[in-house]
Amino acid sequence: MKVDLNELAAAMAQSDVRQGYVDIARGKVILMQDDMGEEDALNHAFDIEEDWEHYLPLPNVIDECEHEMMQAFAASREREDVRERLEDILAGAGAAARFHRQVRHLLLQPAWEAYKRAYLREVARDWCEENHIAYEADEAAQQGEMKKS
Repeated sequence: MKVDLNELAAAMAQSDVRQGYVDIARGKVILMQDDMGEEDALNHAFDIEEDWEHYLPLPNVIDECEHEMMQAFAASREREDVRERLEDILAGAGAAARFHRQVRHLLLQPAWEAYKRAYLREVARDWCEENHIAYEADEAAQQGEMKKS
């Protein structure tokens, strides 16, 4: 079975707040639900633990890569003043909050979201290859987003 790369990237985008897994036997991405009660979440975790060889936990990509992703986005801006402004605010504590405010202020939100999706797709592709997981991707959607950013 092949994992849908776009679905995997979307799950990785939530990896800082929701635990996710890939069911390697079925090629499915599984996310713990926000509205899941404590007992349901515990039962779900036990189900996965009982059949652990069929599940790979997703890494917390956001906490691991967010700063790098923001730096790469800033560096990709063509206008020097915008690039320098974004790069300057990425230093020190609270950089992520300042970055997101500045992106909204500069009307770059659509470009940032497209960049983030494309970046996370690459992370998902690399993760699949490192873990020897077959994947499939909608290349047309990828090309369209790459052009937007």
